[in-house]
Amino acid sequence: MLNVAWRMLKRDWRAGELRILAVALVIAVASVTSVGFFADRVRQALVKEAHQLLGGDVVLIADHPWAANVRDEIAARGLRVAESTTLISMARAGERSQLVGIKAVSDTYPLRGKLRNAPGLNVADAEAERGPARGTVWPDERLALALELKSGDRVELGDAVFTVGAILTLEPDRSTTFFNVAPGTTCSPPGSRTPRAGSSAG
Repeated sequence: MLNVAWRMLKRDWRAGELRILAVALVIAVASVTSVGFFADRVRQALVKEAHQLLGGDVVLIADHPWAANVRDEIAARGLRVAESTTLISMARAGERSQLVGIKAVSDTYPLRGKLRNAPGLNVADAEAERGPARGTVWPDERLALALELKSGDRVELGDAVFTVGAILTLEPDRSTTFFNVAPGTTCSPPGSRTPRAGSSAG
């Protein structure tokens, strides 16, 4: 029985039918594998991009300081935290003024993605290792153009005065919200208090 089956297999192989079937099988397996690999890569890219848009793995938003038990739970889980506070205010530089969306951030911002800045307008930008130093501000390109700002200039935000450290060209978690309709600026608080209105955890 096995001898008959083996002879028939050799005959069909010499005829070429099995070769076509084998090639078709290889192509089918390769196609399924390629599609699965491509879909997995797309999924990973989308997840990574989503985390960058959030600035972290999880974003918690509130209009008041977090309760102590929330902070204790985050610390107990060993999570990294970046905090930010956003508001609308007027920015003044000399005789010029502009309504702006302000984001004050902690030293660990951002947890995901990279900030990019440039020393001035129409200058090549580069990745920033960290956010603005305390007491400095990074206006975005629209604000820098509106107030004619460059590195080293002084900007008034409410009662506080900041020094322009760089021009912000890319902010990973910047979204189209009310705070971002106007030109924006990212800064570190001038004092020692850490902003508490928003947190990103990763």
